[in-house]
Amino acid sequence: MEPSPLRDRLIAVFRSRWFAPWRLLVTLMLILAIWGVADVRRRGYAVPVNDHRTDLTVYTEAGAAFFDGRPPYQVHNPRGWTYVYPPILAMLLAPLHRLPPQHQVMVWFFLCMAMGFDAYRQTARIVAILGRRDGDRTIAPACRFPWLGLIAAAAAALPTLNCLQRGQVTIVLLYFLLLGLRWMLDGRPFLGGVALALPVAIKIVPALPIALVVFVQLVAYVRQRRSASEPSQPLGRQLFGSSLGIMTGLALFFLLIPAAMVGWHSNLHHLQTWNRLVLSNADENTTTPGYEKDTHSVRNQCLGNALYRLGNFGAYLWLGGPEDPMIDEEDHPPPRMMDQPVVHVCLLLVRLSLLAALLLTTLRLGADRDVRLSQAAAFGLGCAAMLILSPVARNHYFLLIAPAVLFVPLWLSRRGWRRGAALLALTPGLLILLQYTLLPYVGRIGLLGLGLTVWLLTAMAMTARTRPLDDPAIDLQPSLEDSTHRAAA
Repeated sequence: MEPSPLRDRLIAVFRSRWFAPWRLLVTLMLILAIWGVADVRRRGYAVPVNDHRTDLTVYTEAGAAFFDGRPPYQVHNPRGWTYVYPPILAMLLAPLHRLPPQHQVMVWFFLCMAMGFDAYRQTARIVAILGRRDGDRTIAPACRFPWLGLIAAAAAALPTLNCLQRGQVTIVLLYFLLLGLRWMLDGRPFLGGVALALPVAIKIVPALPIALVVFVQLVAYVRQRRSASEPSQPLGRQLFGSSLGIMTGLALFFLLIPAAMVGWHSNLHHLQTWNRLVLSNADENTTTPGYEKDTHSVRNQCLGNALYRLGNFGAYLWLGGPEDPMIDEEDHPPPRMMDQPVVHVCLLLVRLSLLAALLLTTLRLGADRDVRLSQAAAFGLGCAAMLILSPVARNHYFLLIAPAVLFVPLWLSRRGWRRGAALLALTPGLLILLQYTLLPYVGRIGLLGLGLTVWLLTAMAMTARTRPLDDPAIDLQPSLEDSTHRAAA
């Protein structure tokens, strides 16, 4: 191919100092800051009520209620929304309640924006750690970070903006999940376990990817114990440190820290209230007064609701069932085909089958000699599975698909599935784009939830067909700075 002057000129422009990573980062931060002041701050005003479009005041109002004697699971923000999470999140955000709501949302906006940028940095460090073998900084040619990192960032872009705009906590969950995983893979399993326990204390569903990582450690430890040629002490220390750190973190964030702020008996009472109103009714459309939600919204794309939407849509088209609205505007919807009890039983069986397949896949990952990359792949599969198996997975939750988009194709591409890994990396971002741009149509048929389920089944099937890798180390000696620079460029 003859050299193209235009192409060479474009390459020279993009390699110039004007496109240096730090310049792009500063530009992006300035754009987000301007958007935050112009749009996000306006959503925090309490009057008029219809313009109050933020979730942050739900947390801060409940946080204040924990300390002033009001029932925290019954107070609501100006839009009438109530708090549905364990106590720790609201308690930590209670000091923001002293500020006007428009100032609350700006403080939270910039805090989440900082965590989002640092989550990218944590991801780059994890990829650098995954390239190490026995102290050497090595990485396989098929495991290059730039294209996978950019695809993962693109897949998470719209949910990230959604989180920043609506004052959600998903960015915080992703940040501490990545931070804990990095510490766990980098020889600090106890600290990693403590960091990973915080997302579980905020929302229960992150327990799934964390449990899969520990399960991979356990399987790898048992395999090495049976192999006389391999030392099992490092894996034993990692398994013990991770388990101890997670249990310590759960005790801290569920019991000790809240009890230190409101008292032991008050904290236990709040945990019992949360269990009664929220956790015990996770699969129900409505619960006791003071806590109401609509789990059948087109924005909820977990597997259960995706099947519910698709089944009712099919019944409306072909079986003469009641009309299935394209948007959620029914106060008292009529009974539909997917409301039958047998449907709930079948859905439970489907969830259990997916969970069993996930455990078998994790067994396969634990049998691989590249334990670090296998832990990251299990973590990614768990992040995808928790979105599917959770009773609620709204649009902004799919920010948590980023580890799956990065680590699962990384593992597969290292084992020869280059085209399959590229397809798996691209698919979630395309599904999320369709969900956001064509919400009334694709949300109505559960495209995102069903598509992600097919994605997970495909990834598990490809993993099961891959033989264990004997020696994953190929000495290319990349540095973290080089990986980060290539990804940003």
